Amino acid sequence: MEEIVRFLLEHPPFSQLPLLQIQRIAGAIQIEYFGQGVQILVQGGKPATFLYIIRRGSVDLLRERDGVVELTDTMSEGECFGYVSLIQGKPPISTVRAREATLCYLLPAALFHQLRRDYPSFAQFFARSITERLEQALQQRHATAAPELFQTRLQDLITEPLVVVPPNTTILEAARRMRDAQASALIVDLPPYGMLDAGSGIVTDSDLRNRVVAEGLDYTTPIAQVMSAPAITVPADSLVFEGLLKMIEHGVRHLALSRDGQIIGIVNYRDFLRLQSNNPLLMPQRLALAHSEADLRAYTEQVTATVGGLLDAGARVSDIGRAVAAAHDALLVHIIRDAEAALGPPPCPYAWLVLGSEGRYEQTLRTDQDNALIYADNAPEEAEAYFTALAERVVEQLVRCGFPRCPGNVMATNPQWRQPRAVWQNYFRQWISVPDEEALFRTAIFFDLRSVYGTLDIEASLRPIILRARDNRVFLGRLARAALRQTAPINFFRQLVLERRGDQRGLIDLKYRGTAMIVDLARLFALEAGVPDTNTIARLRKAANHSSLGETSAEELIAAFELIGLLRLRWQYQQLRQGLEPGNQVEVDKLTPLERRELKEALRAVAVVQRAVAATYQTNMIA
Repeated sequence: MEEIVRFLLEHPPFSQLPLLQIQRIAGAIQIEYFGQGVQILVQGGKPATFLYIIRRGSVDLLRERDGVVELTDTMSEGECFGYVSLIQGKPPISTVRAREATLCYLLPAALFHQLRRDYPSFAQFFARSITERLEQALQQRHATAAPELFQTRLQDLITEPLVVVPPNTTILEAARRMRDAQASALIVDLPPYGMLDAGSGIVTDSDLRNRVVAEGLDYTTPIAQVMSAPAITVPADSLVFEGLLKMIEHGVRHLALSRDGQIIGIVNYRDFLRLQSNNPLLMPQRLALAHSEADLRAYTEQVTATVGGLLDAGARVSDIGRAVAAAHDALLVHIIRDAEAALGPPPCPYAWLVLGSEGRYEQTLRTDQDNALIYADNAPEEAEAYFTALAERVVEQLVRCGFPRCPGNVMATNPQWRQPRAVWQNYFRQWISVPDEEALFRTAIFFDLRSVYGTLDIEASLRPIILRARDNRVFLGRLARAALRQTAPINFFRQLVLERRGDQRGLIDLKYRGTAMIVDLARLFALEAGVPDTNTIARLRKAANHSSLGETSAEELIAAFELIGLLRLRWQYQQLRQGLEPGNQVEVDKLTPLERRELKEALRAVAVVQRAVAATYQTNMIA
């Protein structure tokens, strides 16, 4: 029995159970030997009555479809089978046949079901899909960490009464109503009146200071002239974490809360401060206090520390990316405004773009800069000199704040990426019409653009050109081939394909052989479906069933993206804390058995979609 205990302690999900429970399991286990070729379970046969744990040897999973038997998987030491039949109480969906002489531990059904009831982590391990496992894992983390962020609802923060006025109310009367109610904001009821829907307007105490008093506006002016409409609205039952993200993304200090489409209250910045004054998501508001280069550098270091805080709090990688993007955007805007103050007003409208992971809201730790600048076509002669100086100031200040220059020189300081709007439009048309290797490389960077600062509307200028790529089958085919250049590092026997670097062995690159593969696939599917979003998860979700990507595959890719990204981010943050340069190469032996198992499943989900894309576009036939 001691040997069984030692074995179970080394393999998930048993390794997560208390020792006394494992000893009890070991006492109930039966041991059975299966010779090569023996069918242990039969597709459509009797339901399983045990959970089978492979102690030694391996088994094949076979499935018959339309009279053809296919080998769907191979499992080896430490892996389990039979649990789908056990959970559903139905015949096995696959035949399990011993690939070689195999020894199994058999856990009785009654004990298996009791363990699922008593231990959520055990039940999570046997969820039917990677999507379910990830969701349960995140829910479990949220249940035990940062209750202020992940258990408190926005509606619980409401402290002031809801003040509502019609649009013809005078500014003076509206201000009196706010004072009497001790409210920091009010809602302006717009047609259809009495609905207070998401199209309603909002006026805050800050609006009264900046738009009325500071501008000397007549107090008899209708309040509708100084309102913001529509108000930024979120569901009242949203988590505090979600509200914080919405607030910093839109740069507002008030959120209107809705229930069943109707605004029921308002929460403000101070409500969040009362709840958790040290929350890292409140950092963009603190940037206003930064006046020196040392202050800005300290701010970027705090943003990096934010990643660790959010990891500990149980945040999703996608949410961490959004929070960090908001913090970095605030820093960038601060730097650009300082540059404008030094150089004078810009000679014409322009837009400052961020690209790559920052453009997708997916940057989590500081990486190289990727940016560009677009200015109006009717720019005066002095525009080029002005924007050259602006780009140099901004990029250099970002370097001083800890963001190195791009090794590939994809920055606004490069004249190629600092051009009038018409030149950029020609770039995009050319890349799509002549999709050679360089063009495909450029699209992978610039199709993920996002404007952070400036008055030039680049969405209206460039997004329609990008979306027309869906009609160019040659371009999509070559983009598909480029997306499959890196294949999921997992072989037919569900084993990770590892790399070596110098003296290091057993490595896997969680960016280039992980998240980057999903990013490339998502970009392809988004173009197929005409989805304008740049964020990977948004692309996958919106492209599902509107492209060659099905809904189930989309959810599995989203789960895989979160899971691989989480492993990568944890690894990098550990390196930073040890004073090392963060990298993407992870030593697989240092992952826990459960992490290795989930990584394999995530990569298998990627591999399945990659094979489907290869078949759809026949990429092996593309020169």
